[in-house]
Amino acid sequence: MKAQTKVRLRKWRLSITALAVSAILLNVGSIIAAPRKMQNEVPVIFSHGLPFQRSIGGRLIDDTTYVNVRLFAETLGGTATESGGATYVVAAGLEMEVRSGDHYLVANGNYIYVPTGVRTIGDNVYAPVRLLARAFGAAVEWSDALRTAYIAPLGPNSGPIAPTSYDSDDLYWMSRIISAEARGEPFEGKIAVGNVVMNRKNDPWHPNTVKDVIFDNRSGVQFTPAYSGAIYNTPSRDCIAAAALALDGVNVVGEAIYFAQSLNCWAGHNRVNNATIGGHYFFL
Repeated sequence: MKAQTKVRLRKWRLSITALAVSAILLNVGSIIAAPRKMQNEVPVIFSHGLPFQRSIGGRLIDDTTYVNVRLFAETLGGTATESGGATYVVAAGLEMEVRSGDHYLVANGNYIYVPTGVRTIGDNVYAPVRLLARAFGAAVEWSDALRTAYIAPLGPNSGPIAPTSYDSDDLYWMSRIISAEARGEPFEGKIAVGNVVMNRKNDPWHPNTVKDVIFDNRSGVQFTPAYSGAIYNTPSRDCIAAAALALDGVNVVGEAIYFAQSLNCWAGHNRVNNATIGGHYFFL
């Protein structure tokens, strides 16, 4: 009986030891498997002259620091309302709309280009910190060593981006030619069509107004929609935004003054193709 009891005790002790070792291994495994801080997370610190210091989390995406629009606005004293994938900001001297999926912000009537796009992360709308800072009239300093962005006021006389308005005639015709020629193109392609119009407007060999460029037919019809009637269709908000950006000087195709849907055309045989965006080829 004593021999059997000793055997049982040994087995019991071995079982306890095995369980303890298993528990330790499980804990180690949990530590190893625990998710680390995401590599693209960066702090965004508000300081440098502000009466407080606060840090909010940012995300480094495509070499661009993105931040939660609502948190950014509230940290600088504004209010933000989130609805339908958009964040609406109201602050002293500033009204701004930031909509997920857009390639632009609208601040005090200004269209601000966002090449990498506005994003949704979790349930929140995120936008590039430098563009939000520009709207608020703040500066961004980036520390490579600390992987941190610092937000600071520009100065005692700085303030939000000044309200603007666009020439109604130019915006009307530009948005409609972009809609007619590029409504199915990516946003960059919409801007590109506007760039061709602006490049012609600024070229001495072409008319010097947006409308006259679009309706120019001295060497044959230049923009078919101007004479087919498609020019009069109502443009989308993206086409209006692309028109405003092109009028503001945002340029994605350099000095191109022609575009076509095929390389097998007059421009394709006689001009240099310097860009291809979506379904359009652009020529110098």
